[in-house]
Amino acid sequence: MLDWRRVRLCATIAVVFTPGTVYSDTDPMVLDTMVITGTRTERKLLDVPVRTEVINREALESSHARDLSEALRNQPGLLLKDIHGKSGKEVWLQGLDSDRVLILIDGTPVSASSGSTVDLTQIAIADVERIEIVKGAVSALYGSAAMGGVINVITRQPTAPLAYQLQLDSGSHGDKRLAGNSVLDERHVSAGFSVAQPRFDGSFSLDVRDADGFDLDPSSYAFGGDRGSKTNLAGTVAFKLDEKKRIEYSSTWYEEDVNRDFSTFTPGQGDILKLDAEYATRFNQTLSWKSELAGGRSLKAYLMREQFEDVTRQDVISTSLLDQKREADIETLKAELQFDMPVGQNQQWTMGAALFDSQLQQQQERAEGSRLLQINEIMPGADHQNSELFIQNSLLFGDQWEFIPGLRWQDDSDFGTHIAPKINVMYVPEFLPSLNPRLRFGLGSGYRVPNLKERYFLFDHSANGYVVLGNTELEPEESDSLQLGFEMSVNQATRGEISLFYNRFRNLITTSDDAEASAGQQLQVYRYSNVEAARTLGMELNLAHRLSEQLSLDTAYTWLQATNTETDLDLTRRPEHQVDVSINWKIPGVRSSASLKAAWQSHEYVDADNQIRSPGYTTIDLRFNQPIGQRFKWFAGIDNLLDEHQDPDNAGQDFRPSEGRFIYTGLRYSL
Repeated sequence: MLDWRRVRLCATIAVVFTPGTVYSDTDPMVLDTMVITGTRTERKLLDVPVRTEVINREALESSHARDLSEALRNQPGLLLKDIHGKSGKEVWLQGLDSDRVLILIDGTPVSASSGSTVDLTQIAIADVERIEIVKGAVSALYGSAAMGGVINVITRQPTAPLAYQLQLDSGSHGDKRLAGNSVLDERHVSAGFSVAQPRFDGSFSLDVRDADGFDLDPSSYAFGGDRGSKTNLAGTVAFKLDEKKRIEYSSTWYEEDVNRDFSTFTPGQGDILKLDAEYATRFNQTLSWKSELAGGRSLKAYLMREQFEDVTRQDVISTSLLDQKREADIETLKAELQFDMPVGQNQQWTMGAALFDSQLQQQQERAEGSRLLQINEIMPGADHQNSELFIQNSLLFGDQWEFIPGLRWQDDSDFGTHIAPKINVMYVPEFLPSLNPRLRFGLGSGYRVPNLKERYFLFDHSANGYVVLGNTELEPEESDSLQLGFEMSVNQATRGEISLFYNRFRNLITTSDDAEASAGQQLQVYRYSNVEAARTLGMELNLAHRLSEQLSLDTAYTWLQATNTETDLDLTRRPEHQVDVSINWKIPGVRSSASLKAAWQSHEYVDADNQIRSPGYTTIDLRFNQPIGQRFKWFAGIDNLLDEHQDPDNAGQDFRPSEGRFIYTGLRYSL
């Protein structure tokens, strides 16, 4: 049931937080930043009708983020979660899990490392210019898998004739580092250069993160933090055929080689010591083309191919035989064409087409006694194609109103056709023009077809007492998403925003226990099924204010109510309250800067019956930056200053941070 007392409390907080003072020139909030994700065309952040959040390059560097998960760590309203059953991090938006959040790099999709979820730690940000976040259903613009929103990572374009950078940093988990490891148990190096000439430009970057692993309970054999390395390579070359035509080829390579120790208890034998290892590669090639035509029209297209391979191994230390090996292979092909055409002074048409093809294969080798079993974990027919058409029109009515209706038609190889409509509206009131008021409204339809894993998975873990089965009878998920926001800003010194959202879902896909099959096979049989109808509603409040030329304050509050409408109980793993506070200080005279970022979230339910709760928690991060001359910058920081973390003996029911305090320092050189 909707608790109206909480709604009234949140409304009161909204009145308190929404500023009536002036706005200032805060660094993380540059309102004339150009963004593209919300409308697929370049617009100023202040004037884009679709609410868009931006993490710019300066914010990324000052936060010392190394990968996408760290870049999103302090972003209000997001939930970062450990990926279940694998290493890595995933992101949830507005109560929707990561299976329903689309991750893009320069507008092209990233393969899900688990067949359904993108691991954010696999995406380095050494060459990233900014990150754009759009929350709520945007299937009309981006198709299936964008029910919860889109996170678009925009890489840097070369501008200087020659530029290069080098960064080295390292840190320690202190008393939680593994026995025998060096004090600096994590190391990171990134390097890159770029050139820009009148007829061509290009760039190259390398990023390597290496770790010795960490453990919340160093006295035990098992440990939680991965040991090993993650490497990203990226290269781009572009040719300007003339002033209005550009062709670009980009290629990225990712390699992950990590492992960790764990143990399982067997009656009569005690703890069996094992090693869990993973080796993964991702190779992406993208060819894109853009042409500026007469009359302000433009045409752009890209062709992308991505190959993701993942090999995991579980090995019993005391035997010479490999206990279990699993190989997964995901191949993705996508082509997209977009045409933009202004009509008069008050219309901008955007239309396009997309073709998509995906294939998934997964095999398991498992030792049972003296036998070696070969198991195909993906049933035959695990491929997926669709073709899509989309159209959108931006309509201006005077200086106050802008309407952007649009829709996407999708023809799926397995689920037929579907149309996802949407409309966005922005109203600029005439009152108090010095406050730059903006009222935004969005109504959209979300649509997601079951992915190949959900339909064709055959995860045989019978040795541990369970199996997970795909379901070829699954129906697509659908949602209705309502977004409403109001913001004010004056002179870019203070900015306040209140955003309300409501999402209703039908045919949500989940895993459930098949009681009949479990009884017949004498083990737990889980099956994907459409059983859950749900809704999420909530509010986000944001206030950024420059207290002085040197000191600024950012605060945010998020209220979320996520409900299973069949049981009227809260959905699991979704805290009701989040509070984020950031204090940024530019130290006069020495060009130094320091920041304190604090985050608190309330408890979250672990089970569907709402009987088990993971406790709420608070984290505090400290950052310090000190320029040295014109080219060098020394930086240092402490993540999770309070050392707040889960109880390792209760990890299945305690979802506080899986990593304790981390202290680090580094040096960056740039030209």
